[in-house]
Amino acid sequence: MFRYFIRRLLQLIPVFFISTFLIFLVIRIIPGDPIQAQFGERRIPDNLREAYVERYHFNEPLWKQYFLYMKDIFQFDLGDSIANQRPINEIFRESLPRTATLATMSVFFIALFSIPLGIFSARKKDTFADNSFLVITLIMLSIPPFVLGLLAQLFVGVKWGILPVSGVEDGLKSYILPSLVIATSLMAVDARLMRTTLLDTFREDYLRTARAKGLTERRVFTVHALRNALIPVVTVLAIDLGALLGGTIVTESVFNIPGIGFRITRAVVQRDTTMITGVSIFLVMAYLFINLIVDMIYAWLDPRIRYD
Repeated sequence: MFRYFIRRLLQLIPVFFISTFLIFLVIRIIPGDPIQAQFGERRIPDNLREAYVERYHFNEPLWKQYFLYMKDIFQFDLGDSIANQRPINEIFRESLPRTATLATMSVFFIALFSIPLGIFSARKKDTFADNSFLVITLIMLSIPPFVLGLLAQLFVGVKWGILPVSGVEDGLKSYILPSLVIATSLMAVDARLMRTTLLDTFREDYLRTARAKGLTERRVFTVHALRNALIPVVTVLAIDLGALLGGTIVTESVFNIPGIGFRITRAVVQRDTTMITGVSIFLVMAYLFINLIVDMIYAWLDPRIRYD
């Protein structure tokens, strides 16, 4: 397992450098003046523009800008925001815990409901319960998150007064409703995936072999069928977590949660290239880390993977 971990870790290094360079390149070559964008139509004094250019290394060749930026990255410094004139690390410390809490709770609810529902539907294939499950998940997929969020606020928050509908002042309780809203559509996708992969696994030859050896049906299901069927579901759950860490822009806006999604929106509007770059590179690192964790879970679920 350790050798497999090291091999996977080494494979991520070139991916990290290629991804970060492409992000840095694309954001830097986008037309427009990020400095002028902070002042609107007003003229920028020459000395002030020079100070901005020197501070953010805009006067250096692109390759040197990237080298200097990566030098700061390896010192865990994401630079300063052009729009806010604040360290991006400081902005992240304020915003990331909110988005991370929302993302983690959402993925928890997705896993909590989608896996059991998918298993139940697969084991009740072509029955009334299975058909009802397919219809309900289709409805869940059809409702846009912002509509579901407004409905949840109206009924759960305002009319019934069960949960807070805005802000983060009530601690973890504030995140329950928005995380359930996020989880609803993703839950439907993952539950359907769980059902499909489990049905495919039921048709595999190794299950017939396991039964022929005299194993109980419960052991055949839990050890052989379920364990293998979980592999693609784990992948999708990891992708969900990585995507949600990037900021759930719509849901954070509807529920007034000042997380990463809110910061991304502001950075794009203000053309804050340093903030956009910092968020994007953070997402690359988050995806790579999550991918590494998923690979380790794969190797645990199916030992054949680590020996391929």
